[in-house]
Parts: sequence; structure tokens; C-alpha cells
Amino acid sequence: MPNWCYTQYHVTGDKKQLDKLHSIMSELENMKSPGLHENGFGSTWLGNLVIKLGGDWNKIYCRGSWDNLLYENGVISFSVESAWSEPNEVRHFIEEKFPNIKLYYQSEESGMGIYITNDDTGQYFPERFYLWVENEETEYYDNLENLIRDVEKITGSKNLKTLDSCRKALDSYSRKNSDLCYSLEEFTVVYD
Repeated sequence: MPNWCYTQYHVTGDKKQLDKLHSIMSELENMKSPGLHENGFGSTWLGNLVIKLGGDWNKIYCRGSWDNLLYENGVISFSVESAWSEPNEVRHFIEEKFPNIKLYYQSEESGMGIYITNDDTGQYFPERFYLWVENEETEYYDNLENLIRDVEKITGSKNLKTLDSCRKALDSYSRKNSDLCYSLEEFTVVYD
């Protein structure tokens, strides 16, 4: 059984290519399951998109599906749930088929501690830190200062300066309060 990876995409670029991609994805969403080929994900299986774009789903790893498709203000956005990691082969294939668009993403796979984005400027995904607190909502932070403020508030620590000092403060606080669990992650910017 795989670890599931959750990825958000924002697609920008040439309007005609965006219109075409959105039209294809919408058409697939409206198809009766399973879509173009038998699969375990339904009509929004990434393999259906690969097939519709003229590719071979046997050669492009596409274990996953999308949802939450929107097209607003010249940007397509959607979410993907996929096995193990961000489905980069599908992303590269889409960008190959539509060379004047760019897929920006932010991806989380907690089982292996993978938190990545290719949005180096933070225009579409400004969050750089992730704090999960057991029995509370997950928080995302655009900057270290706001993260430090909240970690100090949670732990009672003072004068934290770095991400590592935040981790140590949370670890120490967790040991003293064994009923509480925390996870603190940093999104790594990748260039692929």
C-alpha cells in the first residue's frame, strides 16, 4: 500500500493552451467512470489525461487522480492525490504537450517527510513551513518569524532564532507533555 502524496497545482501561461488543457480535463471529469481506460481511480485518473494528450500511460507513471479543477483569472488550479510522490512524469508530459505553460506545485507526502515546491518566488505557493499539531488544525507559514512566534507561544520558549531551535523546542515540549504530538517541516524548493 503506498503512501499518498497530496499536490496542489497552479498552471499559468499562454491562454489558448490553458483553455485547451482545461477543456480536456473538464471533458474527462464529465465522463462516466472509468473514462478512457479501465483503472482504479475513475475518469480523473492521470492516465486518462495522458491518453487524451496522445501519450502512453504504460510509459508515464500516472498512479493518481485529480480533483478541485478551477480556471479563474487566467490560472488553472487542481489537486492531485498520487502514490509516493508528485507525479512529475505527468507534469513534464503536460508541459511538453503545451510548451507555453508552466505547472507550479506544492507537494506533501508525510510518510517519507517530503515537502517540496517548484515555486521559487512564492508567487503561487508562498508557504515555506508546515506545522502539524495533534488535535488542532495544520498551520502553514510564509516566513520563519511567524513560525517562531507560534512555537514560542506553544512551548513557552523564548528567543528562538532558527528552524532547528523551533524543532528542539517542540521536541522538548512534546517529551514533557507526552499526550501532544507535533510535526514541523520546511518546504524545499526544487528545480526540475
